[in-house]
Amino acid sequence: MINTDSNQIIVNDPRKQRWIIYSIALATFMCMLDNYIVNISLPSISKSFNVGIDGVSWIVIVYLLILTSAIPFFGKLGDRVGLIKLFIAGYIVFISGSLLCGISPSLYMLIFSRFMQAIGGAVLYTVPSAIITRFLPPEKRGYSFGILATAAAVGFAMGSPLGGLITANFGWPWVFLINIPIGIVAIIIVLRKFPHEKELALVREKFDIPGIFYCFFWLLTLMFSLNMGRKFGWTSPLIVFSFIMSVLFLFLFIRQEHIFKFPLLDLRLFRIKGFTYPNLANFFVFMAANGTNFVLPFYLIYALEVSPEKAGLVLMAFPVTNMITGPIAGKASDRMSPRLLCIIGASISLAATIIFPFTMHLSGTLPAITFLLITGFSIGLFLPPNNNQIMSSAPKDSPGVASGILRTLTNLGSVIGVVIFEIIFSFFFVEKNSTITNPAKTLSNFSPGSIVTGLYYVIIFAAVLYGLALLFSVITPKKSMSSLMTSSPVKA
Repeated sequence: MINTDSNQIIVNDPRKQRWIIYSIALATFMCMLDNYIVNISLPSISKSFNVGIDGVSWIVIVYLLILTSAIPFFGKLGDRVGLIKLFIAGYIVFISGSLLCGISPSLYMLIFSRFMQAIGGAVLYTVPSAIITRFLPPEKRGYSFGILATAAAVGFAMGSPLGGLITANFGWPWVFLINIPIGIVAIIIVLRKFPHEKELALVREKFDIPGIFYCFFWLLTLMFSLNMGRKFGWTSPLIVFSFIMSVLFLFLFIRQEHIFKFPLLDLRLFRIKGFTYPNLANFFVFMAANGTNFVLPFYLIYALEVSPEKAGLVLMAFPVTNMITGPIAGKASDRMSPRLLCIIGASISLAATIIFPFTMHLSGTLPAITFLLITGFSIGLFLPPNNNQIMSSAPKDSPGVASGILRTLTNLGSVIGVVIFEIIFSFFFVEKNSTITNPAKTLSNFSPGSIVTGLYYVIIFAAVLYGLALLFSVITPKKSMSSLMTSSPVKA
C-alpha cells in the first residue's frame, strides 16, 4: 500500500520497503568501495602505463574532487526531476564510467573516465538519504540510516582487501569492471521495485546556473587546496591562489543565493536549528574520526613497531564495530529520541579520546584496539540518529537539497580533519632546516616517544572536536522545526 501527498510517497508494504532500503544501501556501498578499492591497484596501474606515482594519484584525486563538488547540484536536481529518475541515471553514468575505466588504453583516458564515474558516484552518494525521507515512513527512517551507515562501513573495510585480491588474480581493470554487473542488477531492482513519482508535486523552477557554477568551483578549489597542499606546499603560489579563489567563489555563491528567485541552496534552511546543529555535529565527528584514523597507522607502525599487515588488522576494529552498531542505533532512533542517542554517542567518543592519551605509553596494541572499538561503537551509535534528525527536519519538498548539504559537509569534514590532524602531528617531526610535507618520509628518524607526543596532541584536538559535536547535539531542539519553511518554492 502507498500513501501520497504532494511531496511524499510513503511505501507501507514491508517487502517493498526492504527492496528500497537494501537497494540504496548497495549504492552507498559501491560509492564508498570505489573510494578505497582503487588505492591498492595504483602500483599496478603505474606499471601498466609506465608512469610515476604522481601521475596515477590523479585517478584518486579527480574522483574525490568531482564527487564532492557535484553533490549540491545533484541534490537540487533530484527535487526537480525526481529522485528515482536521477538515481537510475546515476547508476547508468557510474557503470558507463566504470566500463571506460576498465578498457582505458592510456592514463589520460583513465583519468577522464574516473571523472565520469565520479559524476555518477555523486548521484549515488547524494540520493539515498533523500529517498529514505521521501518514500519511507518515519518509523523506518532511523533503521534505514543505520543500514546506510553499515553499508558505508563495509565499503570502507572491504576496499583495500578486495582491491588487492582482484588486482592480484584478475588485473587492475577488473577493479572497475566489477561495478558493471552489480550496477545492472541494481538498475533492474529500482525499475521493478521502486514507486513512481508521477503523483509528486516536483519542484518546477528555473535553474540557478550562476549558483551551480559558483558552488561547484568553490568546492572544487577548496578540495584541491586541501588535498594538494601537502604535495605543493601550503604557501606555494598554486595553493595560495586556489584558496583565494575558493573564498571568492564562496562569496559569489552566497551573494547569488540571496538575490536569485530560485536559488540552488535556500539559505533559510540554516535557520532551522534542528537541521543546522546536527549538521555541525556531524561535521565535527567526521573531522575527528577521519583525522584520528589517518594518524593512527603512523603510531602503530613507527611507535609500536608492528607490521603494516598487523596495523591493518588493528584498524579494522573501527569499521567492524561501526557496521554492527549502525543498524541497532538506527532502529533505536525510530523508537526513542534520536537527539538522546546522539548525545550518548558523542559523550562516549569524548570520554574515549580523553582516556586514550593516558594509555598510549603502555606497550602493545591493546590500548589502540580498545580506543578504536569504543569510538567505532560510539560513532555507529551517533551517525544514524544524527542523519535521521537532519533529514526529518528538512522541508518535505527539498529532501535532495538537504541530503546534498549533509553529504557535502560529511566530505568536507573528512578532508579538513585529515589536513589539520596531519599538520598537528607533523609539527613534532620537523627537523631543523628542512621542510616536511609527508610525515611518513621522516618518522623512522624519530624516537617512539616523540611520535607518541605528536599523537597525544592530535588526540587532545580530537577531544575538542567531539566536545563540539556533543555541544551541538545537546542544543539541538527536541522537535523538528522544519515548519519554519514553506513547502512552496522559495523566493528571495
